[in-house]
Amino acid sequence: MGMNRLFIKSPVNDVAVINLALNLGSLQEPVPGIANVLIPLWRMSDYAKELERVGVSFIIEKGLDYLMVRVKVRYSVIPKAVELLVKTLLNPPIDRLDDAIREAGTRITLSREDVITLSIAEALKLLFNDHPYSRHPTAYEYKLTGITKDDVRRAIDGLRAISLTVVAPEDVVEVDLPSANYVEIPVRGFGSGSRDVRLEGKVQTAVVIMYPTYGIKDVERSFKMDVANTVIGGMGLVSRLYREVRVKRGLAYYAYSMYWPLGSSGVFIAMAGVRREFVKDTIDIMLNTISNSSLSDDELAMAVRNRIGRLKVMKESPEGIANVHSVIPTYGLPSDYYDRYINYIRNLRPEDVAHEIRGLQQPVIVTVGT
Repeated sequence: MGMNRLFIKSPVNDVAVINLALNLGSLQEPVPGIANVLIPLWRMSDYAKELERVGVSFIIEKGLDYLMVRVKVRYSVIPKAVELLVKTLLNPPIDRLDDAIREAGTRITLSREDVITLSIAEALKLLFNDHPYSRHPTAYEYKLTGITKDDVRRAIDGLRAISLTVVAPEDVVEVDLPSANYVEIPVRGFGSGSRDVRLEGKVQTAVVIMYPTYGIKDVERSFKMDVANTVIGGMGLVSRLYREVRVKRGLAYYAYSMYWPLGSSGVFIAMAGVRREFVKDTIDIMLNTISNSSLSDDELAMAVRNRIGRLKVMKESPEGIANVHSVIPTYGLPSDYYDRYINYIRNLRPEDVAHEIRGLQQPVIVTVGT
């Protein structure tokens, strides 16, 4: 089977950007937490150090759907960089496993001390029950000390490239790794309820209201949900949540929303940072604001301009182009996905977006703080 790949000619002559998605996200890990350990283990290898010596910038990030390796390299050293990258991935220094486990554990501890990250992690656990999406990539309580050298070997043996996105002057990148398609794992049922986590010494309490919604493969409905999120909390200072919670009432340090259209589901996340005594009032206002499905022509037009403008800005650099377009080969989306997106949202009516807001399912609510 050929690798799912996408090439885009770079606007910069001497730079190439490579995004390589691997089957080690929360969704596919053979042992939960193995990717968290592999990331520092890969960094410890001599091949990784050689990559840095030849001037290659690379970042390895674990997500819910995949593990992404992002590489930026001078065009002239692409063959050497790709060779070293593959050797890095296939030859982790397994004898340093204990060091990697300690480093991974420290990173998870630090993530769980951040109220925003921890609140999202706890909401994912509550919403997704025993589905792999319940395991936040960097803030789940993974049992890392139980990971063995054999687990690492099996993970490397099973390593597959889900997609390759290349932004370069010419299409000369070939990655010698076995490949596999992204495989959806359906969610059997969503959780409900609320959870309050106390962390001492924190100035503010994070509030997360998380709703299940459409995944990225539900193309048209995910487009509508993206615009709905923009209206509710995705436009910064002019979004509804910020105006209602922060500007009108002064309850929160911040208030915004996000939409994650993943491969096996989607999540809509509304967030605010407040003092503990304002938590109940803030949650009530957030729920009322989210459920308000009335939408004017002007508000919709502003949201559509915002989305199209942000997309254009993100595509101004090779890194931005790669990050935006890598979803296409990863999830098997149509090659004109973003042209469809722009054309579709330009023709939306207020009632189309209002319908998605009214259709939001029961959320879970998590608070984390002092």
